[in-house]
Amino acid sequence: MMHKYIPIIKTGESELKAIKNLSSELKNFILPLFELTKARKKPKEVEGSIRNNIEFLQENFKNTPFILDLTSDDKLSNNEIDNLLTSQNNYENWINFCLEQKKIFNEFYPTVAIVEEKDEEYSNYINKLENQLIKLCSNFKYIVFRAQNESIAKNLILDINNILKKGTINNLAKKIIFILDYRYINNSSKSVDIAAKLCKVLYSLEVENIVISSTSFPKTVSEYMSTSDFVKFKIKEFDFYRNIKQELNDKNINLIYSDYATVNPVRNDNVVFARGWIPRIDVPALDEYIYCRRMRRDKKQSYADVYKSIAKKVVRSDYYNNLLERGINGWGIQEIFNASNDNIGGSSPRYWISVRMNIYIEMLSKIISTVLG
Repeated sequence: MMHKYIPIIKTGESELKAIKNLSSELKNFILPLFELTKARKKPKEVEGSIRNNIEFLQENFKNTPFILDLTSDDKLSNNEIDNLLTSQNNYENWINFCLEQKKIFNEFYPTVAIVEEKDEEYSNYINKLENQLIKLCSNFKYIVFRAQNESIAKNLILDINNILKKGTINNLAKKIIFILDYRYINNSSKSVDIAAKLCKVLYSLEVENIVISSTSFPKTVSEYMSTSDFVKFKIKEFDFYRNIKQELNDKNINLIYSDYATVNPVRNDNVVFARGWIPRIDVPALDEYIYCRRMRRDKKQSYADVYKSIAKKVVRSDYYNNLLERGINGWGIQEIFNASNDNIGGSSPRYWISVRMNIYIEMLSKIISTVLG
């Protein structure tokens, strides 16, 4: 694989706006994993259809490779997603859905659906999984296993090994992208050691594309800002990846970097701001810090005016100017600059999450190009 960065993107409004506004060059550099969630409801819809998110992907990634996954978050799911994530008839619904999307998109890689029915015999489970893999492997260049904790990873590796022993799928190991997804991390040395061991086992099975994913972005930044309206905090995910790579100490293992692009895996979509919110602008920095600046709003002020005031402070910061000096000048940076000149693009928290994510993806792509070559 040529791609060296896999951002995990839930198909929410903030995330999609951030990725929509990446340059064509950046869209081609990354391999985004789109985690399908229910969309915002359109008029006359009972619930938001995933069709709306597929339409977005069609407009922006029709000719650009990506990974397609389904959300495992009940709060972001709906009946459509539940119906796709079933093992009935050897995962027929998911397979058919992926084949339908193949008619639309030039190239994408589906995740492997994993459903363990209650009291199901292992032999029956593994046969259904094998039949799914046969169908997906015959239609797609790569298939993706995503393990969202170490226990799941160990079980999936065992499953892969058992299917490989059968020899029913040619070049199965070469077709696998295995994502070891740590979600929210504390960067413990124990995790580094276990992750390295799991990578070595996968490599021994001849799996060539192994991905380490995580995020250290908190569910709420307010815990850092309790005493100040300005704060910076370390982002640990890239260091976590590099520590695993160093622990492996094996240039033959193709370890691919992934993260959540400054979004916590647990979404806050259902939060209601009964008394409003405190406007804030975040700036990812090339030294792997997040710089946050916020201001409390006077009741006489509009949110737009407060965001403009924050932007004026941000553009005078070293963090912002260091990004400019190093060539980070895409949509997100420009939105802060425009707001500082009273030309604001949006005045909601979701909008400024999009700005932060957009800057971060551009920044990380530059870091990866430099550090990993």
